[in-house]
Amino acid sequence: MFTFKIFEIPEGKSERKLDLGPDDLDLGEVSLKEGTIDIEFDRSLHFIRAKLKFDITVELLCDRSLDAFDFEVKQDYEVLFKSEKVEESADENGAIRNIDVASKQIDIEQDVLDTILVSLPAKKLHPRFLDENGDPIEFLNEKFGNTQDEDADGEAIDPRWEALKELKK
Repeated sequence: MFTFKIFEIPEGKSERKLDLGPDDLDLGEVSLKEGTIDIEFDRSLHFIRAKLKFDITVELLCDRSLDAFDFEVKQDYEVLFKSEKVEESADENGAIRNIDVASKQIDIEQDVLDTILVSLPAKKLHPRFLDENGDPIEFLNEKFGNTQDEDADGEAIDPRWEALKELKK
């Protein structure tokens, strides 16, 4: 699905659309629900540029409640395949790859996987734990039990400190 034969890509600009389902990509712990990838190819004699536009929905598990929720990945990524040998590189915006001359095809599967996984938040929080700006809502700080042993600042005093102070005298 993510491998394209070079002779099937027309010279100049062309477009393809990939419709993804749950079984099309293995994202590990993340479940792919559905999505599309719009690919704009620009082919010349020396390179093939593939501009990828992601509109993917994945299912994540909340780190706080373990509830499942949908997360949308909307990302743009560009891969430049060169016919002459170059040092391959990649970053969050794009990659430079060599064209596999032996098989006469290009493969974007790893770039698709990496782009989706890098777009996921480090802290996976259900939307109900986020405020209107998308920032996490803090848990309430509640005290339980006896709070009689407190100093002037309202901090609890550990009784072991008192025993250590007596030893110091």
